[in-house]
Amino acid sequence: MKKILLFGAAAFMACTMNAQTLTGNLKLDWEISMADHTTTETRSIGAIGDKAILNNSTTGKVELWDATGKVKEYDVNGWLKENGFISGQDEKGNDVYEVIGRGASVDEAGNIVINLNFPTMKSSRMFMIIAPDGTMTRVECEFPAGAVMPEGSGRCDFVGDKMAGNLLEDGYVVTCPDKSQYAVAFNIVKGKYEPDFSYGIHIGDSENTEVWNTESSAIFLESYNPDEGDLPKFIARNRSIGGFRISNKVGKTEYQLDKMTYEGEGMIDWTDATTTNFTAFNVAGKYYAVANQPDNKTRTHSWEVFDLQNAATLARWTMPVGEAVNYMVGFASSVNEDGTVNIFQFNPGIRLAKYTFTVPTGNVNEIEADENAPVEYYNLQGVKVANPEGGIFIKKQGAKAEKVLR
Repeated sequence: MKKILLFGAAAFMACTMNAQTLTGNLKLDWEISMADHTTTETRSIGAIGDKAILNNSTTGKVELWDATGKVKEYDVNGWLKENGFISGQDEKGNDVYEVIGRGASVDEAGNIVINLNFPTMKSSRMFMIIAPDGTMTRVECEFPAGAVMPEGSGRCDFVGDKMAGNLLEDGYVVTCPDKSQYAVAFNIVKGKYEPDFSYGIHIGDSENTEVWNTESSAIFLESYNPDEGDLPKFIARNRSIGGFRISNKVGKTEYQLDKMTYEGEGMIDWTDATTTNFTAFNVAGKYYAVANQPDNKTRTHSWEVFDLQNAATLARWTMPVGEAVNYMVGFASSVNEDGTVNIFQFNPGIRLAKYTFTVPTGNVNEIEADENAPVEYYNLQGVKVANPEGGIFIKKQGAKAEKVLR
């Protein structure tokens, strides 16, 4: 079976490589036809190492894909039915069970996180956690008291591809409910919702009064260490907002979303872009993002890799001429041991592809380290670590970064 899938993947890749255009340090590794995965089945994707995570709402399963095709799946709908999670009755009085959502993510421990019951308003506060051994844990959250949800709000089309911490120990799920003007961070401890340390971040300030719409998503980019007593930052993007927002602590229990700004550049403007699904990653303490190009609402799938420190475009993928367009394009990413980045692209009904992106040398170690600069350590996923030990880490001092064994 795998040989057939691999042949199909290779054949599809061969016929499309000449049509698409790649610039910058971006290499196509493989590409597989997704003719059977439309926005009805899948909307946003996740990644674990060199594998992409896709939900399939038709089969009710979470799927893992690599260059050979689908290599593993988890029966979420079967688990929900077997464990009696009924959401109501149909017109004939038959039980209706909860179902898999259309967004996938992963936390720092490799647990898969998916939303449940899309397209209902519960889809931004109900989640399934799938441990690496396949064990499933259902988590139902409530919106924090400070996050006022207007009537009819709460739906979540996209789930950002990275969550903070270990959700089976202590971590955070971040979501952007539809039409609420809030991003919400749910604290999950031992697989259960912890209301006391969950919070909503209001977006409505003098410079930022747009309403979140269904194409909103947010991604954690810094590690969560409960012992340090602080919370990880996350980055968010919305189609109606002309750029990214990053969470910042402004008081003991108060947070806000600030614009990502750049010296001499101002904010990247995506006001006219047609989708907000994106991925972001952290390499040696620096932030990067993958998002579709501003397209004047013509709905192209073309996308770019951005340096979020200076708004520079580092790589670009240009959509083949004449390709059918659906704006629900999905992205996910993971960082390799050598500092290269796996970027996964999902075009509903068209393709699932994996690319390798190499951060330009000047972005990591452009100048010699200042001997007086503080030393910081990051794991191989680009997450900052307070006490590195028992493995390989990235040591950053000033503008220089190197891998070290601790």
